[in-house]
Amino acid sequence: MLKWIYCTAAVIMTSVVTADNPKTPEEIEVWWNSGRTLPLETTALYPLNDQKVKNDTGINVLIDMSHKCDFFSLWWQWRHLNALGFRTVNTHATLDSVLADNSSSRVRIPVANKVHPFAMWKNPEFNVVLTEGAVSYPDYIPEERKAVMEFVKAGGGLVISGSSIKDKEVAKGWSLNLMMAEYGAVVREGTEKYNGGRYPKLQTTDEWEVVLKGDGGAPIYARRTFGQGRIVFLASSSLYRFDKNNKEDIAAKCGFLSDAFKWAAAGKKPVGGDKRFPVAFGGGGGIYPESQVNLPGIVCYYSKNQTQELVETVKSDFPKITDDIYAWLPSKKPEQPMYLILCSGNGGGWAVNAYLPKEASTISTEPSGIRSIFAHEQAHTMAGPCNAANHPFGGNQGEEHAGWFQGKIIAKYNGAKGPNRGCQNVFVKNYDGTQKTPEEKFNKKNLEPWTTGWERMMIWYAWQKFDDRYGTTWYPRWRWVQGERWKDDPKRKLTWEESIEDMSIAVGEDLFPFFKATGKELSRERFEKAEFMGQTINLPIAPIQATPPGDVCLDPIGDYKKPIVVKRF
Repeated sequence: MLKWIYCTAAVIMTSVVTADNPKTPEEIEVWWNSGRTLPLETTALYPLNDQKVKNDTGINVLIDMSHKCDFFSLWWQWRHLNALGFRTVNTHATLDSVLADNSSSRVRIPVANKVHPFAMWKNPEFNVVLTEGAVSYPDYIPEERKAVMEFVKAGGGLVISGSSIKDKEVAKGWSLNLMMAEYGAVVREGTEKYNGGRYPKLQTTDEWEVVLKGDGGAPIYARRTFGQGRIVFLASSSLYRFDKNNKEDIAAKCGFLSDAFKWAAAGKKPVGGDKRFPVAFGGGGGIYPESQVNLPGIVCYYSKNQTQELVETVKSDFPKITDDIYAWLPSKKPEQPMYLILCSGNGGGWAVNAYLPKEASTISTEPSGIRSIFAHEQAHTMAGPCNAANHPFGGNQGEEHAGWFQGKIIAKYNGAKGPNRGCQNVFVKNYDGTQKTPEEKFNKKNLEPWTTGWERMMIWYAWQKFDDRYGTTWYPRWRWVQGERWKDDPKRKLTWEESIEDMSIAVGEDLFPFFKATGKELSRERFEKAEFMGQTINLPIAPIQATPPGDVCLDPIGDYKKPIVVKRF
């Protein structure tokens, strides 16, 4: 699930750039507020920090993420490679953009504390490229294939891995195979057993040295020289992808990749010298995509090999999704644009709030996936009509909050039906209405953490029940009540009871009995009366039963500053 907190929301960029080569932090702020990338002249004034490399080999490794991006490559792998002496740069831009002579790329530079704007940076020379392809992910475009060929001929090392292919025709037309066929090797359809697992099959010409074979005799690791350079061809990245929680696996897999790098890098002298490289700051890190489209309030970066379908989805749907969430949750819009990174991978995303400008990303190859992820990250930015008080539902803009509005967007744009986020699944499979106690009604895996603490699906279940009765207005009204009630103590860490009090005041009914009926352990049974904004409010028991929820509610909100009009009885 998406786990990185916050980014920015949508605004119309109106800043006017006042300097051709901005130098001061004030001039630089105008540039990034206008959605522009700073020039090389500015980067020279704010150089990157040295990458920390233990026992430096001088070997520069480019880790390609423009064809397949995931958290392993983003945050975990390169740190362990640094510890083995390799200098690493991760790239979301295509290989030809980074490998070209005298080329430059978009990175983040350290201008001031917590200010790291996007700027152009002169690419270093590389010894080795690490890349991984997958069917249905972005292609190795002709420009990349040409750039890689020139890189290898001149002494560079290529370490490339494939993925499984079931269909012979798909294998024939896959862009990775089209590239590798120029070197006399391809990934074949089918799999091969090796060391307890299954791997794709490689097919190689006699110029290749087969390092590892599967049980059936097909190569799964081969290598060759080409021109002055060297190529390592791996059937699958699982040969070097490690379990980040297993020290033995980390050592074995990193050792395997280290040997491959050293062999591949032997075609030319290690670059050495400067190691002021871009690294991940909790977000995308390294080199960002080279292509750009500006939308109302959004600056979207994407690699030029990105599928057109995803780019068109961003252009057509993301502004509408932003409008949808703001309509459900009125929030103050920030002065800066959202910097959005469009990546390809197996679902996920990140958002950054620790420094400016803020960024968010979608990692998916499907239009439905990027709509869902974007909705989640957008909601992370929005506190609603409240900027005060923390509470047990993950914070004002936490995971439950982001996932709730993500579910509404999934339902609206992707046609999902049923309760929001599938929260009906907190009930036992054989629930038929005869079960009376929480222990009989709810799944043990949901009920146990919920009883005395926190459980995401149970939170969504409660919220869906409130949507069923009060409609969508209750949620922004709850945030408004929270902000008004605790505005003199904005950093207060609310208890469960205080949060439920806020919700009860928001809906005008006592919600304590409902929460008790779900198995939640609370210090009291009732909340009969409240003082709010100088008035005494009597709160009758909310007639909400701990029964299965209704369907996701996409209705527009009403006036959240006025008492709730009950939607359903």
